[in-house]
Amino acid sequence: MKRRTWLCVAVAAVLHASLAAQAPPTHPERVAIAGINNFWRVDDAISTGGTITARETAIPALKKRGIKTVINLAGGPDADAERMAVEAAGMKYFLYPIDASKPDTAPIDEVVKALNDRANYPIFIHSGAGHRAAVCLMIKRVMVDGWEIETAGIEAASAGMVLSNDMAPVWWKFIRDYFNKHGK
Repeated sequence: MKRRTWLCVAVAAVLHASLAAQAPPTHPERVAIAGINNFWRVDDAISTGGTITARETAIPALKKRGIKTVINLAGGPDADAERMAVEAAGMKYFLYPIDASKPDTAPIDEVVKALNDRANYPIFIHSGAGHRAAVCLMIKRVMVDGWEIETAGIEAASAGMVLSNDMAPVWWKFIRDYFNKHGK
């Protein structure tokens, strides 16, 4: 009888751990952070957002939230100043620019690699409006975490990949093409 109880407890623990690893967060939460456009707290490990518009307020706010790494997907003329501010605050900084006018999958593998490195967590990943950040998060969820495309898409839509931006259809096609290329 004890052996049977132990077996049931072990099976329940394995199932619970498996489901927890696959389960999306309850709801990404939009948070007002001074100096950051479109900030979303996805879960304890990842936040996404748009442009850092005011480094002097945004960087300390990210540090206060416990962010260890900032990933910039937008690039642009302010990227070097952003890097200096982030690193001066004691955080890591990665720059993987993805051009919104001609999306290219080339940087995606490096972004996913950085997102998959637990030493970088918690991470803030951002782009212009937040679409590229949500794209990369969705790709990581499917390719690395093993989520179903639909589940990852719901999370991406809840974390800034909204249709109120003219680029959203371009990014959804980009995701579809990436998954088709990789057999998903």
